[in-house]
Amino acid sequence: MNETLMQISKLDFCIQEVTLFLDTHPDDQEAMKYYNEGMKRLLKMKETYLKNGGALTNRDGKNLKNYINEPFPWMKGESTCGCTKNACNIPLM
Repeated sequence: MNETLMQISKLDFCIQEVTLFLDTHPDDQEAMKYYNEGMKRLLKMKETYLKNGGALTNRDGKNLKNYINEPFPWMKGESTCGCTKNACNIPLM
């Protein structure tokens, strides 16, 4: 499931970048096609990830326990402050 999450992150980044480009080039048909195709793929990947019990955010009301217990995306199995978000004891100010 981590590979799927990485692919979602990459595609999400690409969509964000093309959206910024479209802000200044709204008539660029190639960029619009890239955006539309990318969004279709992104939404499908997210749907599949969520159906398999993954959690993309802590604000969607679904799979919160899975989200809390998954490691931070940058940790990739390492354990610096705890192996999951739930175990991290960083005080909030």
